[in-house]
Amino acid sequence: MSDVKEPKILLWDLETGGVNALKSNLGFVLCFGWKWFKEKQTYCYTLEEYDGFKKGSFDDSKLLKAAIKVMETADILVAHYGDKFDRRFFQGRCAINHIQPPPPTKQRDTCLIARRAFNFSSNRLGALAKTLGCKERKQLHDGWPDWWLRVLAGDKLALELMAEYCKQDVRTLESVYEKIRCYDHFHPRLFVDRDSCGVCNGRIQYRGSVPIGQYKYRRWQCTRCGKWGRETKRVV
Repeated sequence: MSDVKEPKILLWDLETGGVNALKSNLGFVLCFGWKWFKEKQTYCYTLEEYDGFKKGSFDDSKLLKAAIKVMETADILVAHYGDKFDRRFFQGRCAINHIQPPPPTKQRDTCLIARRAFNFSSNRLGALAKTLGCKERKQLHDGWPDWWLRVLAGDKLALELMAEYCKQDVRTLESVYEKIRCYDHFHPRLFVDRDSCGVCNGRIQYRGSVPIGQYKYRRWQCTRCGKWGRETKRVV
């Protein structure tokens, strides 16, 4: 399995600001944090790096284009509450800036996975990391509203603090995703070999069968991550 090409899993997060930082027509992207799954380095693009950070005037067009270049190389995206917020906000900003959209890459949303699989008191990223005992947890505290107000006033230091917070969120996201992806029954297959787990490429063991309609299918479980699956060919 050592010669198997590893899929490019992009973990990403946005920090937004504006009159209403929750709506793409009333706000803009301040930070785009990202990292590749299992790789050490975490990155964060900010408005200042892309000449869009000026007091009273914020232009996120160049930042969006840089983020799209990263997204285009991913096999799959992972974000927390990304289906409901980050992806739609990002696409809204692209449309407003007359930028061609990012590719419609499949995305896994850790918040939605947790909602479907568990009955936790909170599905916020930090709460999930703590509940699940993840090694990587949020250490910096959200600077709302201080950071956001300072950023809108043109404070570069506040933007740097926000970027560090964003990168921390991405690292925490990776820890949570790795913990709960075995519960994501809709996770797409990332490895071609049908004799291995499609999510982590671990060895599988066949354990019973599952009836669907008139037919039965052999069921398996990954010995590495624990994910369950089944064969696509029915049992004769």
